[in-house]
Amino acid sequence: MGLPLTQRLGYSIGHVLNDLTASVWFSYLIVYFHQVMNFNNNLAGYLMLIGQVSDAMFTPFIGYESDRTRGFCGLGRRKAWHLVGTISVACSYPFLFNDCIGYPNAPDWSKFIYFAPFVVIFQFGWAATQISHLSLIPDLTSDDNERVELNGIR
Repeated sequence: MGLPLTQRLGYSIGHVLNDLTASVWFSYLIVYFHQVMNFNNNLAGYLMLIGQVSDAMFTPFIGYESDRTRGFCGLGRRKAWHLVGTISVACSYPFLFNDCIGYPNAPDWSKFIYFAPFVVIFQFGWAATQISHLSLIPDLTSDDNERVELNGIR
């Protein structure tokens, strides 16, 4: 019979926030830190490194836990992780593109300490959204053609 159109469309828009934030993360964050905030290049690179290492550590953990979790608040296991990830991304991302709250003229090393937790929270949220969204495909359908279509429209 196949997935209804509304379910396919709903799945396709479920990853828009993550794709947008990741695009800005990889293409603009270092430029922003260097050109706009006059942040030390090495420290900006270390922030990116912290982010990538965090992502490498969170991804298998989230994959494992999203398979074991039952969900909460009436949400299934995948949607629950998707919600946690989306909230984490939405709450941490604005802090990455603003100066230190209350200390705009702080030295770069203290800004590095300020930004690092937001980078880690963002990467956790990004991984949670990414993994839960991709893991939802086998839960939605067992048809290989529909799985390919869902991967294509996301």
